[in-house]
Amino acid sequence: MECEYRDQYSVGDLQNPKMGCSLFCELFQSVAFSNYVSARKGSISILLGPTGHYERLSFWTHFVGAFVFAIYAIARHIVVHDGARVSGGLTVAAAWTISAVFLTSSIYHCTAPDRNFSMVTRVMDYAAIYIGITVTTTADIAVATRGFLNVPTQTIADLPTAATLLIIFFVWRRSRLSGELTWTKHEITSRSKDGCMLGRVLFSYGHRYLAHIQMRQATSLLLFGSYFMIVPAAMEVLGHGVARVVLALQVSAFVTVSLGMAIDRVFEFPDGSLVEGSLTCLACPNTLGAVLNSHALWHIVAIFSAGLTVASREYALAYS
Repeated sequence: MECEYRDQYSVGDLQNPKMGCSLFCELFQSVAFSNYVSARKGSISILLGPTGHYERLSFWTHFVGAFVFAIYAIARHIVVHDGARVSGGLTVAAAWTISAVFLTSSIYHCTAPDRNFSMVTRVMDYAAIYIGITVTTTADIAVATRGFLNVPTQTIADLPTAATLLIIFFVWRRSRLSGELTWTKHEITSRSKDGCMLGRVLFSYGHRYLAHIQMRQATSLLLFGSYFMIVPAAMEVLGHGVARVVLALQVSAFVTVSLGMAIDRVFEFPDGSLVEGSLTCLACPNTLGAVLNSHALWHIVAIFSAGLTVASREYALAYS
């Protein structure tokens, strides 16, 4: 037996689609709050409910993350008065940058169901990630070296230069490829015990990086891990006692973000279990219309990882 589920990923009237600002508002309404698909054929998803959407939790997790880090940035402005120092100023910049990265991610997931909108917002999302990693890691290096004390100019310029080149490459790549070529469907095809393909509701469309996916993931990790090149300097400048705590938090953040990427891209947890009909406790079909899929879980892990880097930065500033 093969169950026919209705398309709950697409947004709006597929026969009479909206354009421009009207389409953006429709995407926001449908992804964030209520996706009306009553006119479409097929059964309602038992995981998403009558008005749910696959991207809803991905949108809200990073939207809340953006709000939390904006509050942290404002509170730091008010409580801590070290903005005149290079390390203090970069720490504030890092806080606002993290908030902006999460907000950009929310905008992308809000527009993900539309092929044309997401062509732009997808590039914005990853450009923001490269900029975010660059600013936060540069802030970490500044804190670990007391404002780049005796740090060569080349070392300071390496990260921004690398991030700029990567952004230029991926913007150029996007301009050279048609939307039809990169717009692909991702779906878990396992079946539940009764034979129904529940994966038909746990699917998503997106602009994939195709042959460059490994390059994009590897460069993100390399930028994030570039902090560890200054470990000897951190030990010397901060002192072994403080540096051990700072490095432990940084290592924890790196391991956490790597694990999060593996959960989303390799293990695809808990998507497989959800498709097979188990772990349905992770779905809220009637109240939220959302399900904790692998990408939403990755978002939560990313917020936690960002929190660890903030803790490392603040500890170094407080005790150095």
